Amino acid sequence: MKKDDIRKILGLDDSIDIANVEESNENGKLIKYVYIKSNRKKVRCPKCNNFTHRIHDYLKPSKVTYLNNSGIETYLIVRKRRFECEYCNKSFTEELNLTVKRGSISYASKQLILKDMMNRNKTIEEIASDYKVSSDMVRNIFLDGCKNIPDRIDILPEVISFDETSTRTDVGLYSFILNDPLRRVTLDIIRTRNKDFLIKYFKKVKNRKSVKVVICDLYKPYYEVVKICFPNAIFVADPFHYTRYVLDGLDKVRIRLMHSYENNKKSYEYNMLKNRVNRKLLLKSFNETKSETKKREKKEVMYKKGRARKMPKDKFNDFWYGVMKVKRNNKYVEIFRLDRLHEILSINNELSLAYSLKEEFLRITINVKYENAKEELKKWIKKCNDSEISEMINAAKTIDNWLDSIVNSFIDERYSNGFTEANNNTIDKIIGAAYGYKNFEFFRLRALVILHKSYAPVNLKNLKIKK
Repeated sequence: MKKDDIRKILGLDDSIDIANVEESNENGKLIKYVYIKSNRKKVRCPKCNNFTHRIHDYLKPSKVTYLNNSGIETYLIVRKRRFECEYCNKSFTEELNLTVKRGSISYASKQLILKDMMNRNKTIEEIASDYKVSSDMVRNIFLDGCKNIPDRIDILPEVISFDETSTRTDVGLYSFILNDPLRRVTLDIIRTRNKDFLIKYFKKVKNRKSVKVVICDLYKPYYEVVKICFPNAIFVADPFHYTRYVLDGLDKVRIRLMHSYENNKKSYEYNMLKNRVNRKLLLKSFNETKSETKKREKKEVMYKKGRARKMPKDKFNDFWYGVMKVKRNNKYVEIFRLDRLHEILSINNELSLAYSLKEEFLRITINVKYENAKEELKKWIKKCNDSEISEMINAAKTIDNWLDSIVNSFIDERYSNGFTEANNNTIDKIIGAAYGYKNFEFFRLRALVILHKSYAPVNLKNLKIKK
């Protein structure tokens, strides 16, 4: 291979010549050493800015960690020259723009390290091992590339959402995630969800009064923070969380009835109520959710325009009239899921009534408009109280206590903490891959870089090297 081709493969400038390439086998690993030098006849003096071609002497060759090419460790052996200015007599060393001053790792390797730090599945130790550097060097390169990330957020959008997540750092078990749910951007990660700390944090925000909507779960300290810090904002309860109370109410009815048959664990009723698949059938919605309806309508439009081969599937027919295998008389037989659901509900009238209340609540959340939401929810609460089922009465009590906040979620279907919950999943994977972070600030920077794409390290913005 020609030396010019080697230079292009390594991504080196035209001002650098390949003097020699050596390969060696060390501990069963193939290592490549590329000897390079500058081909410039003259350089500019850093003191007087004039060009000089007078060479004073040569420095000892230095070893620079470079990219791995096809799994082969590659090092550059650089021999720099020292020049002497003809005008001011200053002696200086030429710069090849491969590393920072006195650095031992190339700019290209640093860029790829920064790129790997944006991969949530890679740990610092793995990245350090890949590039044959220390873990501390990886951390320092990352921190140097994240200087553009602000310490806190000073300007907030009109709609924000927040939630806590388990981070297990040096400052505590839970940290606080602040998001822009409409633009789907993570704004900041705060070290604690403590109410007093959050009030101090948000008091420093410059446009607190311009925030109009705050979305979060039914956690009273969050409600108090919103009322104190955002006087012009409405508090919106996250649909996932308040729906969970109703589903949990139904599940508690199932568990109570199951325990009533505990004396005979081989009974038909006990095994039907304990079965995990049956539990999922009880909790599954009998109607399409808003997101499912939106996807189906979009696919129908694409089919009518000839952009899709098949009509979108009908959720009811495809799922509830789909078959499942159950064991009867020591044999597995296939029955419709809908028939199985009816078998479960026929066990007890309380379970059947609780299921119908659950479905009624889901129907309200899916189909009812904002103008009628409060009236419909009040009717549902009354039905729960009339049912005399303690678990559903407790669920209805929670809905009644947060009624205004729940009704606010009907204003716009985008008012949801779905994006926040997805971010929590990403954060869990970041923490799980690293077996936890001791330093919260370092965890915050890495999580923001992965979640907030515009916070990518500076050196990555013009990254052209592909691994």
